[in-house]
Amino acid sequence: MEAQAKKRHRRTSEERLADLEEKQRQTEMRLREQLAKFEQQKRSLQENPRARREREAQRRSLMDRISRLVPDWEPAQILAAVAEVRDRVGDNSHLLGELDNRGNALMQELKPRRGRRPRSAI
Repeated sequence: MEAQAKKRHRRTSEERLADLEEKQRQTEMRLREQLAKFEQQKRSLQENPRARREREAQRRSLMDRISRLVPDWEPAQILAAVAEVRDRVGDNSHLLGELDNRGNALMQELKPRRGRRPRSAI
């Protein structure tokens, strides 16, 4: 019993060219990802530590206020609500102004209170 040898498949120049283009695309994608990572590291090193702390405090404050406003919502629901509002408002500057006013009012309303609560509030 002779085992028949498999014939070698020679790739056409079109197949080789497609493989090279795919390899080039993947290499460029990896390079872009690495460059973006380097840029992020560069920005974080150039950033003022004070500004970073302030931005982090603002982020925590916003998350606290959102959790007070809608305590039973999941993060995905909050994100979907923001996207819905963005889609409805679009570039309408009048609606954006109204949202800004309402947002500022809510930020003040939901601001944490400092100090002890008075006895009458207990």
